This record gives sequence, C-alpha cells and structure tokens, in this order.
Amino acid sequence: MSIPCNGWKNKNGTSERSCKCGSWKAHWEKNSSKPWPLSCCASDCNEIAEVGAHVINSACSGEWIVPLCKACNNRTDTFSLKGETTLVPANKKLSGC
Repeated sequence: MSIPCNGWKNKNGTSERSCKCGSWKAHWEKNSSKPWPLSCCASDCNEIAEVGAHVINSACSGEWIVPLCKACNNRTDTFSLKGETTLVPANKKLSGC
C-alpha cells in the first residue's frame, strides 16, 4: 500500500490508550524495526521527535503511529509527513503487540 505524505491529522482522544510495549514510542520502535528518528516526522518541523502519535488520513484505513514532537502531536490542522516517514499500525493485533 502506498502511504500518502499529505492529508494527515492527529487522532483525538488517544491520550489514555496504552500498549503492552510500554509506550507508543516503544510500539513504533518494535514494529518499524528502525531506530527512533532524531527529528519530528511532520514535514514542516525539525524539533526533536518525542512521542509516538496516533494519526489518521482519509486516504488510508485505520490509525497509525508516527514519531512527532509534542507540539505537532497537539496540532489540530491537517499536515504532511516527511517522505521517509515509517508508519506503524496502531492496531495492536495488526502490529503483533
């Protein structure tokens, strides 16, 4: 499946969700098999990636976890992701958690 770079939004109401990985950052690291990126994956941001954020896109089904800074994790607008961004399914059954 081709993942679009634009049209992403934060999923509201996910702050209380947990994962047996310990955190959504750990969930992303485990399921991406990649090292945590140094900077936020929002295309217009170069701050430090701090959290595994739940994001959605009308062109893709389901919720995804992506590394974002805390400020971008609180965005209410639609944003683009950097082209090299790896998204991991938030659905624990799909991701193996």
